[in-house]
Amino acid sequence: MRKGFSVVLGMGTAVGVGLTSLAPANAIPWGQLIFNGVQLLQLSNVSPQQTVTLGQNIHQQVKQNYRFDTSSQTNTYVNRVGQRLARASNCSQIPFHFYVVRDSSINAFSTTGGYVYVNTGLLNTVDNEDQLAAVMGHEIGHICNNDLINKLKQTQLAQGAASLAGLNQSAVTAIAYKLAVDLPNSREAEFNADDKGLQYMKRAGYNPKAMPAFLKKLLRQSSQPSFLSDHPGTQERISVIERKIANGR
Repeated sequence: MRKGFSVVLGMGTAVGVGLTSLAPANAIPWGQLIFNGVQLLQLSNVSPQQTVTLGQNIHQQVKQNYRFDTSSQTNTYVNRVGQRLARASNCSQIPFHFYVVRDSSINAFSTTGGYVYVNTGLLNTVDNEDQLAAVMGHEIGHICNNDLINKLKQTQLAQGAASLAGLNQSAVTAIAYKLAVDLPNSREAEFNADDKGLQYMKRAGYNPKAMPAFLKKLLRQSSQPSFLSDHPGTQERISVIERKIANGR
């Protein structure tokens, strides 16, 4: 649910939506940003409030690059499902926010600090609320697992910097946006988000079998969502998920 189930299932990074105002990844002066000077974020010990603040800042970028659906009925529905799952999560202390993006591609993505985005294309594809909960649970799993913060840590190490503490707020936001919305999560992060999503679905009273059912539906489509290529093998994910369900996990 990446682009987000960042789908498959998040799954984490957004796909198929035009980004207009943000510089492409190869245009961001990563080295210069990493070594600039005002302390903002110590990645070794990021507090929940810091993730919320970062999520708020990234949301401002998302608003510039995506069109949100204004239907009160649709937003109420997505928020109801999301809040039900968030209360069942292991990071329920974070204030979660759920938004509907007007885009026909089948996708959802999340950033950090409780921000989750669902495409209208996904809403038109799921067969029922349980399948929507499968995608959203996966995205919430990415947030609870601090996957974006972990990607920031990996970026910092790749640049040879001791920390990202030297970045100013706009620089951190630009990097975090790119990592959350445009770049895929690791294989391990995707499987872990699947696992968390299953847990949250069961706690919230949803049918966990909806997760593999939705993935199978995507595989049967004549034109598969492009974001599937950014995730681990879909058939392998289905097998792992079904094995966990059979074992009562």
